[in-house]
Amino acid sequence: MKKTDIVLSLELLADRGACEQGLYDFEKWYPNGHATLTEVLRKLQELASTSADYDEYEIYIEYAKWLLLRFPSTQKPLVLNELTEKVIIHNGDLTIKKGVKGEYTIISNGNLNIKSSANLTGNTYIWVKKAKFQNIALDDSTGIAAKIIDATNIAVYGYAAIWVKKTIDAINIAAYGNARISAKKINTQNIIDDSYDGIHGDINLIRPSSNQQNTNTAS
Repeated sequence: MKKTDIVLSLELLADRGACEQGLYDFEKWYPNGHATLTEVLRKLQELASTSADYDEYEIYIEYAKWLLLRFPSTQKPLVLNELTEKVIIHNGDLTIKKGVKGEYTIISNGNLNIKSSANLTGNTYIWVKKAKFQNIALDDSTGIAAKIIDATNIAVYGYAAIWVKKTIDAINIAAYGNARISAKKINTQNIIDDSYDGIHGDINLIRPSSNQQNTNTAS
């Protein structure tokens, strides 16, 4: 079924509770008073990508998140071989075939599938519904917010943080220093909490199956 883009207007944004600054910016960007949701998200992605000021970057990212929370998915699933843009805002599912390493921000109201690993640094983060990775390593002030995370290995360092509304499934999970991991339920085989206060949630320690034990021994 083909998805139909949503035409935004000052009246519609105001009706959904847009702030005064948000309405002002929309009118400044689109003097005719109308633009599609896709156009606005692309505008915010461009502004966030090119902003040299972190506070401005945050404003554009929060504006995008606000829109995605109030309007349904309208874009087809996007599949990328690798992530080449520092900021990507997509109104739908997103698949990245190669790993992501460095300072990247991913905002989506769909599911994210990174076929390899995510190694994030700086003041960047991932904000999606469901996130699937092989490995996650976060450092500095990076963060991930999702409803569900499925990964093989998760490790957070520095002041990095992971907030999960429902469940984390990972074989190995670790938090070091001031880093934090929080979820309603955490299913894992091995857990390291360096500060004894870095991992929060209902922790379910799972015994590895005989197949996994044999695999680990063989490797």
